[in-house]
Amino acid sequence: MTEKELRKLSRHDLLELLVEQSREAARLNAALAEREEELAGVAESNERLKDKLGEKDALIEKLKNRLDEKDAELARRAAEAEEQLDRLTSSLDERDGERAEEAARAEEALERLKNKLDEKDALIEKLKGRLDEKDAEMAQEAAGREETFRRLKDKLDEKDAQIEKMQSRLDSREEKIEALEAEAVKLRSDRWKELQGSGLPPELLARLEALM
Repeated sequence: MTEKELRKLSRHDLLELLVEQSREAARLNAALAEREEELAGVAESNERLKDKLGEKDALIEKLKNRLDEKDAELARRAAEAEEQLDRLTSSLDERDGERAEEAARAEEALERLKNKLDEKDALIEKLKGRLDEKDAEMAQEAAGREETFRRLKDKLDEKDAQIEKMQSRLDSREEKIEALEAEAVKLRSDRWKELQGSGLPPELLARLEALM
């Protein structure tokens, strides 16, 4: 509505127009309140709008007593309010578009993350399979080493038994040798006694003693 058309309106029509604009502003304010969680970025603008609407209400009360003097000013302020509401509506539409773009980007990022998680799960399964194979190989190697150790232990036991047997035979031989040496000493002693009692010359006995 132009300023000329506003001037043609009666005081009652102007008041109704102002009241209607006030109601419209209140309705938009309520709509903005419902969107506060989604449109956090315009919270500050919303607060400014509430302040301006409060100022507008106070101005309307004053204009009730000064309406004849303030017709032009009221028209100008009404036009400014309408322009501001248009800007706010456009801003809300832009915010809705930005929210939609952000949601699309978030969905895309979530899909990429899901793909990476699937790849990680596949890698974990692959590594788990390789680990199971390694465990089986290690178990097989451990069994082989245990069998080798058992065979070596059996051979060592056999060697110990052979050594013990040979040591026993050696001890028996040493005992026999000691017995033979003792018997030889006894025989030499008995023989010497016999020679001494045989009446042989002393020189011959000395030579025999050296030989014995």
